[in-house]
Amino acid sequence: MIANFFYIAIGVLLIIYIFLNVQKHMMSEGESILWMIGAVCILILAIFPDIIIFLANSVGITYAPSLLFFLTSAFLLIFSFRNSQQLSILAEKNKELIQFNALLEKRVRALENYRTENKEDE
Repeated sequence: MIANFFYIAIGVLLIIYIFLNVQKHMMSEGESILWMIGAVCILILAIFPDIIIFLANSVGITYAPSLLFFLTSAFLLIFSFRNSQQLSILAEKNKELIQFNALLEKRVRALENYRTENKEDE
């Protein structure tokens, strides 16, 4: 029973922490959705621990904590894949910005050279 209160407290604190991070713009709304789903699942399973036993029995798993371990692993895998996608997108955008910056620097140098050449001619 004490463990249930502990997990309820963890779920509530996690929801509050995620909400505050979104308010402070330290986490995007899209990223916070997955974390909120995880926190709400922790809260629901802490309030109703028999749900995991029921789900395990309905799927045919004899040891209920192994279903919980599987669901946690699946959640982390999905979250890791999503972060990998975002990292790839940001790396591509970073490469484009670096290339664009290099082109602008080249144009600035060309204009500076043109300006110094014209001043020398005068």
